Amino acid sequence: MFCENYDQFVSELERRNYTVHSAKDAAEAKAIALSLVGNASVGCGGSVTVQSMSLPDAMREQGCSVYFHWEHEPKDRPAIFEKAAKADWYICSTNGITRKGKLVNIDGNGNRVACMCYGPKKVMIIAGKNKFSETVDESIDRIKSVACPANGKRLNRATPCALAGRCTDCYSPDRMCNITTIIDAKPGLTDEFHLILVDEELGY
Repeated sequence: MFCENYDQFVSELERRNYTVHSAKDAAEAKAIALSLVGNASVGCGGSVTVQSMSLPDAMREQGCSVYFHWEHEPKDRPAIFEKAAKADWYICSTNGITRKGKLVNIDGNGNRVACMCYGPKKVMIIAGKNKFSETVDESIDRIKSVACPANGKRLNRATPCALAGRCTDCYSPDRMCNITTIIDAKPGLTDEFHLILVDEELGY
């Protein structure tokens, strides 16, 4: 499930003070997420995974206040970023997760990675098995050759990755990979950090 030597992988994650949940598919992952948040307020980071699961709508149906900037016009997004950072929960995916339990992310604005590290007291990451890599270097390579080009095309960005399918460390004003973070373990001021590992490919 998810990767080879899965039980050992989970043990490594738990040693890093993550709470790990295993899901066979997106439907089970969605059910776990909904059971965890209850009717609390939730901020969502930009995530194809979260969007494809229709999770924001499902959370609203059970009484959550949900702040997801993808649902708003660009001019309104700064206010949504602020509300998301002050919510009870923050939910997103991760660009990569390594065998040693490091969460690797590349961001354009920084709102997503900031909230994963410091903001809401409860964080939930939903990751499909395509996000797994053995090392940090492998994870970054996958992000720049798979995730960044896919997001560039999705957003119609005028970047080399969107046009050529590979990051070139460009100087384009449309550049999306401005901030790279590696989370080694649960951040110290975060009360709960949940990882839902899904045994199918989700997002980029």
